[in-house]
Amino acid sequence: MISLFIDTSLVNVSISLIKDNDVLSLISEDMPNMHSIYATKFVKDALDNAGIDANQVDNIMVVNGPGSFTGVRIGVTIAKTYGFLINKYITPVSSLKSLAISAHKDEIMMSLIPANKSNYYVSIYDKDYNEIVEEQFASRDTVIQLCDKYNPYIVGVDTSVIGKYKINKQKLDIVRIVNYYIDKEKVNYYKILPNYLKLPQALEDKK
Repeated sequence: MISLFIDTSLVNVSISLIKDNDVLSLISEDMPNMHSIYATKFVKDALDNAGIDANQVDNIMVVNGPGSFTGVRIGVTIAKTYGFLINKYITPVSSLKSLAISAHKDEIMMSLIPANKSNYYVSIYDKDYNEIVEEQFASRDTVIQLCDKYNPYIVGVDTSVIGKYKINKQKLDIVRIVNYYIDKEKVNYYKILPNYLKLPQALEDKK
């Protein structure tokens, strides 16, 4: 069973083809503000590198947020296009849960992604990746309050600190993510939507 994994939700663009537990192809590059230029090409390159045709793909998985509004939209659009072309349903993947799955800690975990100003996208999971605190857009003070309450192992996209708590940079373990989501709910390509958690700032300003 071959899965196409697409993640353009943050600065890094990750496109991978996974067959069972084997990585057939992986392209992972930092592409700030250039997702629209390279992401579609990377999907084609990944297929070519693996020596397979798009019609051989059994599953399409896309990180549909939260994260960069533009990046999330691009990834979802690419997934929709391929879903339409090869007539496959699509599995939505959470960027926050992906960090927790990749960390694979036998303890409470917090996933943290910077949003804008002093705000974050955050969620807290148990060791089986069930949500203890649902995904939300939160202020720095709220995140610190959650840290005080749960004392979690914190994973994020960069090594840094928030208050007295360390944020551990976590590289995505795409094989582990794909294996976790392989039996999760799939949706028709025209129903897959970005998970922004909040409106883009331009729309917020209009309101």
